[in-house]
Amino acid sequence: MIKYINMNRAAGALSAAILVILMAGCAATGEIPITTSSEEARAVFLEARQLAENLRPTEARALFDQAIAKDPDFAMAYLARAAAATSNKDFQEHLSRAVALAPNVSEGERLLIEAQQALAENKPLKALELREKLVAKYPNDKRAHNVLAFSYTGQDEDDKAIAEFEKAVAIDPDFAPPYNNLGYAYLANGDYEQAEEAFKNYIRLIPDEANPYDSMADLLTRMGRHEEAIEHFKKSAELNPTFGFSQRKIGLNQIYLGQYDEGRESIRQAIEMEPGPFGKVVDLEAIAFSYLFEGQPQQTLAEIGKAVELAAEANLPVRLALIHAGICYLHAELGNLAEAEQSLAACKEVVAGAEFTPAAMDFFADQALFNEAFIAAKRQDFETALAKADELKASIEAGADPEEIEVYHLLLGLIYLEKGEYTQALEHLAEVDQDDPFNVYQVARAESGTGNQEKANELYQKVARWNEVQSHSNNDLIRALGYALVRPKALAAIGE
Repeated sequence: MIKYINMNRAAGALSAAILVILMAGCAATGEIPITTSSEEARAVFLEARQLAENLRPTEARALFDQAIAKDPDFAMAYLARAAAATSNKDFQEHLSRAVALAPNVSEGERLLIEAQQALAENKPLKALELREKLVAKYPNDKRAHNVLAFSYTGQDEDDKAIAEFEKAVAIDPDFAPPYNNLGYAYLANGDYEQAEEAFKNYIRLIPDEANPYDSMADLLTRMGRHEEAIEHFKKSAELNPTFGFSQRKIGLNQIYLGQYDEGRESIRQAIEMEPGPFGKVVDLEAIAFSYLFEGQPQQTLAEIGKAVELAAEANLPVRLALIHAGICYLHAELGNLAEAEQSLAACKEVVAGAEFTPAAMDFFADQALFNEAFIAAKRQDFETALAKADELKASIEAGADPEEIEVYHLLLGLIYLEKGEYTQALEHLAEVDQDDPFNVYQVARAESGTGNQEKANELYQKVARWNEVQSHSNNDLIRALGYALVRPKALAAIGE
């Protein structure tokens, strides 16, 4: 599996109308200005922003559209609308409009827009630099600290991210979003006590919103407290019937409990709750992956076709390409090498026929090299596998995110595992993300191969009890597949 990179791109004449900077209390608070020619548009935008921050994107999207209709030159509304996009095309159209309007807004707004543009171009370090400038100029803006923290998270600088989330909370203790983000940051660090405290504050501030309960339930899932998690997910789904992902995660917890049929039924209920096709595709994937958890990979391959069909029908090319990439890896893992190559070709066909961001194009090019190398290794053609790995390394080094070199090391680790050269595998696997259960499982295999069975068993136990938390985004598809693939193997390794 390959570490997923951020995949989140001007035309249009500016209106001759004089734009007015509506400070929204900025003079008193030091917040980033909001540039618009319409007070009414600004009011609608602020209402939409709060909905978006409370994880109610469908309602927020409609209001952002209203704000744009009231002021067609409202840069921040376009930027926010891009963040709430329902497709890659939708995202690019709105971001392009924000970029075109960026010269006519405040410096803070321009920095926000340019940072998002940098991410779309697969330049995360540039985005980080722009967001650091934003915080330097607006040190009293809670949202500036919040967005900077996400860049630190993307660079695996969790301590810096936590510090920025804490600064946002210090500026406004009643601002709910940073508590949610803090909870997940602490969860990623394994600090469950701090995570629970953050999520309790999140619930305290917006007790009638669904997302705080979903977040707390994610923590409970990770801790193995599945019955409690299910109750919190139920609360979330009751508060917001469009939270199909909470209903889906009820099913995931049931699957972790070994209740496979019940889990699949819960996920089928989620399909009916989803407000759009993207969520339905994710749910169909989850049903397919449930068979992997149950140790029935062939049934997974039979079921995943439903997700492929809906993603194609709904014109979700990023998701469709990701599914094909995942199926390719799964086929190769199972030794179905001709089928793996067919899935790889299908992925390439989707990418060639779509208009993706540069970040997405870079990702899928690297994904193809990764899968080509893995297929070659499965054929015992290690010369080709290592040559493809070198191509992947060169591609990553030519890119803008040095963190992606972990992908190269993971690939070499897998190749050396296939070769039975376990010491070399361990050397490369030591360089990959140890917070990914798929990677930890590969380390366990290598330790076992070197004869260090005690260490291997410790790691197998860790993977089996990982209780991976899954999101509703493109970023987690491959990670979700990876955990579904290795969890039953880890359980078997420890005799369960």
